[in-house]
Amino acid sequence: MAVVPPAPGAGAGAMYELPLLAGHTTSSAEAMNESGDVVGFSLDANGDGFLVRWGADGSLTPLQAVGGGAGGHAVKIADDGTVAGFTDTPDGVRHAARWNAAGVLTRLEEPPGYVQGEAQDINNGRVAVGQLSTDTATIPVRWGPDGRATALRLPPQARGGTATAINERGEIAGYVSLPGEKTRAVRWDIAGRVHDLGSLGGSDSQPSAINERGTVAGLATDAGGTWKAVLAPLGKKAKALPSQDPGARSVSVNNADVVVANVKDRSLRWSGTGTGIGTTELQVLRGTGSTFVRGINDAGTSVGTSGEFAVTWDAQGRVSGLPVPAGVDTADPIAIDATGRVAGNVGSSRTWPVQWRAVVWR
Repeated sequence: MAVVPPAPGAGAGAMYELPLLAGHTTSSAEAMNESGDVVGFSLDANGDGFLVRWGADGSLTPLQAVGGGAGGHAVKIADDGTVAGFTDTPDGVRHAARWNAAGVLTRLEEPPGYVQGEAQDINNGRVAVGQLSTDTATIPVRWGPDGRATALRLPPQARGGTATAINERGEIAGYVSLPGEKTRAVRWDIAGRVHDLGSLGGSDSQPSAINERGTVAGLATDAGGTWKAVLAPLGKKAKALPSQDPGARSVSVNNADVVVANVKDRSLRWSGTGTGIGTTELQVLRGTGSTFVRGINDAGTSVGTSGEFAVTWDAQGRVSGLPVPAGVDTADPIAIDATGRVAGNVGSSRTWPVQWRAVVWR
């Protein structure tokens, strides 16, 4: 069932533009925490991006870069405003990094022999996870609140890997490289033990999230090389979610084990347990041909796009358009928090390149 796209200014809530650094022309939101803080880029007229944090009150804080320049990426922001990601040195080498709420940079530890690294996630205890690399190998790593690195245990025969997500208990999801496979999904428990999450018979499995139950969600290929959305509850192997076409991507899970993902040009929602998992297709706005879901909060509300429109979906998959001002005709929401606040980017196709602006809806 389709519904009509929202008129400018229609729909629930209101959209607010986030400020730019002086002299800059465009911006991009990359992540949001449960406090309503957003992290992303402010870009100058040359297209150089400078990392910034926007407070829930609309304040703007630049994040330090090595040598005071541009470069780097912020992937996650904890509820106290601590940011994790990586920064680039002037010679182009990537280093795992953390920024405090004042924007001060801390390079996360790289033990001797490692030349670069990336933080992929951080929890509210300021424990970050990611990877460290030598010239020939990459290993999964955990950085404590003090920034010290600990290599995560590998299964037998594994040659390396990456930690991609961490929950508040300190359980970690990631993947390792095994003989005959490119990647195999694993979970590390709080004691540091590694648990193989299995495969669908293909050569790749890549977790994207771990929730507070220890459930891991992500993607895996089957024996034919087709990507499927998968779920691995605590203590169980990953299994493909039902009723999906080939070509799954972008999987998210909330703390009730409700999963959303994109399959070709459709967006699906799964809820329930065991053989009782039900599948719901998320509605499209009338006049649009495809949807793309970006995430889901613990209330069961999902956020994403239908065509060029920013939308949310309720627990029954019903769609609502997010309001935009006149002149905006393309939008890309990226995250929704527990209160229903949405962060994202909007722009106009009448300018090329599109002059994107970071925004919040609340």
